[in-house]
Amino acid sequence: MQWLLDYSEKYRAQLRQGPFFTSLSKADRPNDLQWIHQLVHQSREFTQSLCLRYSLCHDKRYQPIFAEHAVEEADHPDQLIAWMKKHGFLDGIEPGSVPATFETMNTLSFCWRSAMQDPHDVQVIALNLLSEGVAFDFYSAVIPVLDKLKILSGRYWTVHADVDMHHLTMGLDLCDEVEPNSAKGQHYHRVLWQSANLYHQMLSSWVGEHVVPIKQLN
Repeated sequence: MQWLLDYSEKYRAQLRQGPFFTSLSKADRPNDLQWIHQLVHQSREFTQSLCLRYSLCHDKRYQPIFAEHAVEEADHPDQLIAWMKKHGFLDGIEPGSVPATFETMNTLSFCWRSAMQDPHDVQVIALNLLSEGVAFDFYSAVIPVLDKLKILSGRYWTVHADVDMHHLTMGLDLCDEVEPNSAKGQHYHRVLWQSANLYHQMLSSWVGEHVVPIKQLN
């Protein structure tokens, strides 16, 4: 559904103008990247929610897609923690010991709830189309900064640049082909908008900012 891809891109464009990406562009030393401790929470629990989604799925159309997605994400938290150890982000502290922000917990709760309760097509909108689209924007912006700071190493960062664009479209072809003004189309759009808002608030909280909700597209 091209209209849904277009809506997702418009919401992501608003996020890319938000406080996180503005702050990231100004980073000139590794210590400016303390949001990395929030990323540990996000990486761990998003990956776990994908595994749960697959384990609960009994629809043979979606099972292979959910399995592939879960497997390709499975070792990402360990890769991130190894990178943090190498570059001194874990000196004297355990991974995940920095508390998650309220906004991070809200976003992760949304992911868990979607994996447990949403119909499979709605999960694709929430956990693939928007979530992985935001991830693609995030890693595309972070990688050049890490390279500039000479701390770009290992597979964790570059693997996301390779797979997130693929992940965002996984399962979309199985969703019902609906018009934006149909009941199901409006539901898809609402999930997309809610997810975009949660990620906007989460990323902004990582740099100490609070933001007002993004307006829903007409």
